[in-house]
Amino acid sequence: MLERRDLVGLRAVLAALSWAEEWWTADQLDGEVFAYQSWMIADDRTDEFVDQLTRLAADQDKGVRDEALRLSRPGE
Repeated sequence: MLERRDLVGLRAVLAALSWAEEWWTADQLDGEVFAYQSWMIADDRTDEFVDQLTRLAADQDKGVRDEALRLSRPGE
């Protein structure tokens, strides 16, 4: 889904991450999002990634909102 490099793909992965029950599943999904973030930053598209997280922080799904907020506030 992240290969789409758009809001829909990121939203789907954040939704799955919010529902992950096993730590290894959450860890794998979190790693995929990190790689996606790294790709966006490496291609000088940081603003696009931040914009996607900002938009998803207002999503109707609480799990998506929470994951978007967590990712937009690293180190907290």
